[in-house]
Amino acid sequence: MLYNKNSGYGSALVNMVQAQVPAFGNIMVVMNSDNSDEKNYQHMKELMDVDPDGNVRFFTSLTAAYNAAESNNNDVILIDANSSHSEAMITVSKNRVHFFGMDGGGRLNSQGAKVSTPATSVAASTAVIKNTGTRNTYRNIKFIQNGTNSAQLSAFHDTGEGTFCKNCSFHHNSLLTTASRSSLKFAGDTCHYEDCQIGNSTVKSNVDNVAPLLINNPARYSYFINCKMISYSLKTTASCIDVPEADGIIGWVFFENCKLISASKGDGTTAAGAMAEAVTSICTSGYLYFDSQCNAFTTTRFGEADASILSAAIEPKAAGTGGIAIVSA
Repeated sequence: MLYNKNSGYGSALVNMVQAQVPAFGNIMVVMNSDNSDEKNYQHMKELMDVDPDGNVRFFTSLTAAYNAAESNNNDVILIDANSSHSEAMITVSKNRVHFFGMDGGGRLNSQGAKVSTPATSVAASTAVIKNTGTRNTYRNIKFIQNGTNSAQLSAFHDTGEGTFCKNCSFHHNSLLTTASRSSLKFAGDTCHYEDCQIGNSTVKSNVDNVAPLLINNPARYSYFINCKMISYSLKTTASCIDVPEADGIIGWVFFENCKLISASKGDGTTAAGAMAEAVTSICTSGYLYFDSQCNAFTTTRFGEADASILSAAIEPKAAGTGGIAIVSA
């Protein structure tokens, strides 16, 4: 073995990995087999060999790595950042499993580690990841829904408790005329999303009443911090955040320094489709809180006249101007 984890360059690589992983569990590495000709693939394959207990630590499938993880053990799955990992939906029902994209981190978009569904009609893959477990972590990953089946409605579906997402982006790149599609379908409990991009400004939809962030089922007591919600639609009824059910929230969901963007006017054209409202809701069971640093861009109003949308601290600005932050009375 040329690359020994106990000495030399191999030891330095292992120490580097461990320094980036704030957890005590086992570490699994996922590399795309299409990159087997690259040095980094061969180095990691040698370093992450079978452990003393006989457990495999090197994988070419994210599904296989997740299956090998132990619930509640704070296991870590490291995803290489050189290509996309295209697999059917993974239901993350285990607890305290941590997924890290190894691209250096710190990105709002264009993360090097990409996880997607195949561009085929796979009805069971309703999302790229369906997170139902407790205290799971996702960092530095781009999630892309490429499916063409009408059931494949989300890039990420979160019904878990205590989910932590940082420097991730969520994209729905297909079903452009299908209702109820979203980039992030959120029904989490006490979750934390930070420095994430939800939606994109590259794939335009043409269906009424869609939003990149769909909250329902219900969501409760969660935070979105420094996030960008981007709606790219031809329809004025589209929004950036939508709560389409009366019981969609229990308690509250809090937004701090979030920017809501209608990208239909920001693609270098004058195409119709600027949103009427950045936030829409019919919720009667909880609240959406927006701090004074939240803004909406190229929309007529920040939010519709709904009692669940609370943002008294936001400075009103004239409708139709950049940096709109106004809730209609």
